[in-house]
Amino acid sequence: MQCVKKSLITFLLILLKSMIALGEVSMQPCLTEYYTKPYNRSVEVMEVNCQGQNLELFPNLTQFGDLPIQRLDLRNNSFSNLTISSEVFNGASIKELNLDNNQFIDIEYDALSNVEGMRKLTMNKCDLQSKDLDFLRNIPQLSFLSLRSNEIKEVSDKTVFIGSPLESLDLSFNSDIKIQEDVLKPLTPTLTHLRLDNCKIDVSNLQFLHGLSKLKNLSMKSAYSTKYNSIQNRFDSLELWSLESLSLSNSGLKVIFENVFDGLNNLKYLDLTHNELTYKIFDVTNTLPNLQVLKLSFNPSIQSVIKILNKNLRELHMEGTGVNLISPDAFKILGDSLKLLNLKSCQLPAEGGMFLVDPFRSLRSLRKLDLSYNYLKLIFNETFDNLNKLEELDLSGNTIRFSVHDFSGLEESLKSLKIRNMTLQYLPLEALSTLENLQELDASFNNFTNITRNFFKGLSVKTLNLTSCNISEIQHHAFQDFNKTNLILDENHISNLAFLSLLSHSAFGNLTLNENGFNCSALEHKVRSVVFETLEGYCTVGNETRQLSAYFIEELNMKKIVLSCTE
Repeated sequence: MQCVKKSLITFLLILLKSMIALGEVSMQPCLTEYYTKPYNRSVEVMEVNCQGQNLELFPNLTQFGDLPIQRLDLRNNSFSNLTISSEVFNGASIKELNLDNNQFIDIEYDALSNVEGMRKLTMNKCDLQSKDLDFLRNIPQLSFLSLRSNEIKEVSDKTVFIGSPLESLDLSFNSDIKIQEDVLKPLTPTLTHLRLDNCKIDVSNLQFLHGLSKLKNLSMKSAYSTKYNSIQNRFDSLELWSLESLSLSNSGLKVIFENVFDGLNNLKYLDLTHNELTYKIFDVTNTLPNLQVLKLSFNPSIQSVIKILNKNLRELHMEGTGVNLISPDAFKILGDSLKLLNLKSCQLPAEGGMFLVDPFRSLRSLRKLDLSYNYLKLIFNETFDNLNKLEELDLSGNTIRFSVHDFSGLEESLKSLKIRNMTLQYLPLEALSTLENLQELDASFNNFTNITRNFFKGLSVKTLNLTSCNISEIQHHAFQDFNKTNLILDENHISNLAFLSLLSHSAFGNLTLNENGFNCSALEHKVRSVVFETLEGYCTVGNETRQLSAYFIEELNMKKIVLSCTE
């Protein structure tokens, strides 16, 4: 009898454990999306979404039978009194499992070994520690693993990744993590992406990366160096032959020794933003034969660009540097490759306000140029003569005195122009009239105040942005030449919309009038026949806020005609 009682108790405990694991005592439903494959009519579960439901028990997956689950989302629940054991998922087929922002009593070593076909696992913000990583040994098909923002201080067990086919590993925001040498070595055949952002990785000791010959993307933002804020050891000793992308931004770097990047012949993307590097960094980066994107923004000690030798460079980002000098031959070798040049918020030019022409002469393939927030006052007539493919230009934040020939060379190519925050009182119509294919003009944050009848004379653009221009008055016929123009007049002081009443029904595509403080009762009642594809903005009636479009239609009986695509 005693044996029978003991067996019964054991059976009940097992049953209870299974019920808890399967969530059968929890009736809270999860949103489920099914998918039927068109070629064989077989059904699979695209997603089981249980996020943010404060579940204290795992959901019951037996209801899906043998159907494979593409994605199970269990983020942001209340599993803090549960242990993840092998019974929890009971042999279910789950391709992606998201357990972000949960805590558990424990995770057993074989917790996920019975899950069929798991390729992706995210356990960000789960308070995981180094001792909790044993379960990673037993996920035979896992290719993507994210353990961001946990409490992992050390990865030292060399057996954790043995036999793993992991391709992408993210351990970012595990502050002060130490990765022992050879721990990642078992991932050599498969690992292509590794993120260690905000982990305070010591870049003077990267031996744990040695031999990862398949690695393509390595991000170590907010790293540091114990060797006088420098990188001295050459990357060729690490044998990262396949590396294409490297990020070392915000790492306090002052010096990178010459030849440090030797061995990175396949590197295409290099991010060194938010450091303290000087112009000598170009001596280091010039050795990278296949570099396509170079980001050096927010290195204020870079004050000059002498010569760049990366013949395949497509993008150069120098925003927020101290550059005040660019040599005439700086970009000479980049003529057929460079598509984007960002010189925003530099110190150009050093004096006189006149920008040197010579550095731009060779940039015949440039598509996007940002010169905003420098100290430009004059543009040479020849400045843009050879930039015949330039499509986007930003001159915002300068105090340029425009003349009719300023955009010489850009007549046919330029599509987008920004002249924001330039203390303009009028648009430079003579210069703008030469731009035959201009589609977008952003003249926000200027001081136009009064929009007169001829304010836009000769201007033809698809989108015009006049946000925060202190506009308080708009005269009749100011927009008479507009044709389906998207006009943004947000954050001005416009109180009277009488100018709308005399316009053609096709004047505007989208008209935006947010944050103008309209009083509904003060609006002109003769505005009855204006046509918009969309109208955005609000007016007030007492303490009530009304949408302008609704007010016009309901209160003023304005006729709204939706423009057809063929008009």
